[in-house]
Amino acid sequence: MIGRSQGYLAASACLLAFGACTAPTEQTDLRPDGPPEVLTVLVSDDTDGAGIVETATFCKIGDNKRPGLVPSQPDGPVQICSDDLSKGVHDDSADPGDDEVTDTTPVDWYVRVQFDELLNPNIEDLLPIKDSQGNDTDLKKGTLANTKPVTLSCGGVNIPYDGYYDPSGNALTWPLGPSLFVAPNDSSKIATGTECEIRLNDDVVVDKDGEHVPADQLGPYKFQIAPLALIATDPAPVKDLTKADSIQTIVPGKPLILTFNATIDVTSLVASEVTMLEVTSCTATTGTTRTPAVGVHHKNMDTIDKQSIEIRDSAATGMDAWEHSKTYLITFPAGADVKDVAGGSGVIAPLPGATDLTICFNTDM
Repeated sequence: MIGRSQGYLAASACLLAFGACTAPTEQTDLRPDGPPEVLTVLVSDDTDGAGIVETATFCKIGDNKRPGLVPSQPDGPVQICSDDLSKGVHDDSADPGDDEVTDTTPVDWYVRVQFDELLNPNIEDLLPIKDSQGNDTDLKKGTLANTKPVTLSCGGVNIPYDGYYDPSGNALTWPLGPSLFVAPNDSSKIATGTECEIRLNDDVVVDKDGEHVPADQLGPYKFQIAPLALIATDPAPVKDLTKADSIQTIVPGKPLILTFNATIDVTSLVASEVTMLEVTSCTATTGTTRTPAVGVHHKNMDTIDKQSIEIRDSAATGMDAWEHSKTYLITFPAGADVKDVAGGSGVIAPLPGATDLTICFNTDM
């Protein structure tokens, strides 16, 4: 799947379906002479899913064409490489190996390799785009599926990918360019916490004069997929259970939803890892034990949220998730673990200062 940041290629002439592109006529700020140099390698690093944050896992030391402070990022100016050209990404290190990103977004992640000049456009194939009736639209989309300009691997295994060549941009635009955009065909097949790398294939990546990327810039450029983590619950945990006015009241048909940063294996959370009590108040230490039902979360009749787990009271009837007019205290003990569909594992972490994750709420009549 190609990453969501394509929606932000405002400076590009690309058609945003694998980026069908036309070469820009303006070449200012690029360096057409000499071999194509790799200025940065960036990976998607957007924890809120908006798909516009990219973080450098490599910056070319000593090159004044590389990006520093980039003002055009949609969320505001962002520092990509150190302003000190003798450093890599960070001011405190001249070792590019210390720049490796370790929290690449697990879902729909991608890699962008930025160059200092335009590449030979034959690096991608352009395919016709058809409308819903199968008719030509006179538009084209770019693909790297056949040209294979890079090797993408995770955990030592080569990963099928696609992407496009974006000839637009420079060190001040967002996204940075010119660049190769590379994304795995199915990011859910790569476990969270896995280290990955990208290597350029020098027989494919050449500039318009036929010059190849220097051998010492072919890679590998390393990055790591973020560990599996719980990113939200609905209802949210309550910081202070003694404050009654902070306890939510929800409709009985609304299940408890745990949302993670990756495609989750719903079966990895077993009911025995969830303590569910009906209590008289959220400060109670004892109550009536309820049996939780753990399962897939359906956003609606047609859509499944693959990053979430749904929890209900197994005693609830009909379309309800809970019994009416009750107070539920649900606890995930320290060490309760889950897995993503590729086998990466993580624990359900509590709020800072707590020993376990506790969620309490009331239900309507």
